[in-house]
Amino acid sequence: MEKAQIILHELLELAFRLDIKVRRERLGDDEVPVQSGLAWVEHQPVLFLDSRISSIEAVDIIVKELAGFPLENVYIKPGIRALFEAAREDDATPG
Repeated sequence: MEKAQIILHELLELAFRLDIKVRRERLGDDEVPVQSGLAWVEHQPVLFLDSRISSIEAVDIIVKELAGFPLENVYIKPGIRALFEAAREDDATPG
């Protein structure tokens, strides 16, 4: 298993522990483009991931979307936590 797939697996487990439903399916079409991301459905967070994106793209999307959740009191492996810290730093950087 490649590194991105291992990280993706860890992030999907984290989403499960945070009670975030993940749906991986083909999103949108040529007429109506839809991007992967977090949505609230019936007051529950649902992370939609387009089935056509790569593991690396999925990792980037999940990190970006979950970075806004309170993760301070959740156990996350150090390497995965570093991804969230880097995402928060990127958001804080004026650009």
